[in-house]
Amino acid sequence: MRRQITVPCSLLCGAQFASYNPRLAWGDAVDERILVVDDQCDVADALAKLITALGYEAKAVYDGQHALDEVARSRPDMALIDLGMPGLDGYEIATRIRELRGGLPMILVAVTGWTRREDKQRAYECGFDLHVSKPMTIETLEELLNIIDPSRCALMAHGSQAGHVDRLSGRLSKGA
Repeated sequence: MRRQITVPCSLLCGAQFASYNPRLAWGDAVDERILVVDDQCDVADALAKLITALGYEAKAVYDGQHALDEVARSRPDMALIDLGMPGLDGYEIATRIRELRGGLPMILVAVTGWTRREDKQRAYECGFDLHVSKPMTIETLEELLNIIDPSRCALMAHGSQAGHVDRLSGRLSKGA
């Protein structure tokens, strides 16, 4: 089933709408496949299992090359990518995914402990749409999944305001 991308209000509070990332066009149709990329296998597997339990199709991979292969093969709609990985790091993965996808809609989320302003800016420059600080709460995960399918995320209906989520331009930092 095709969906419209809708960004939750809690991710946009205080946003500078004139500075959004144009790759993520409002109203782009997406499916519900999520790729989790983290070199810590237990972290990637646990997050993929949680996403699956929430009703989405999720797959975990543990390095950059497998991430690129999976993007080319299955065309996921969202990728949650750790920045600090050996070999191809998250920045390089995002850059290559943008080249592979050729402008097709895919939401790239940096999920990382790297939270300095320079880290966030570099993430956006490399093609990430969102930046989420580790550890990620269930409420933040549901906000991210709500972008793909607003009807599934029960906590969003209750006005969740959780998480450190930076939105598109790097100018919004929730909770900072």
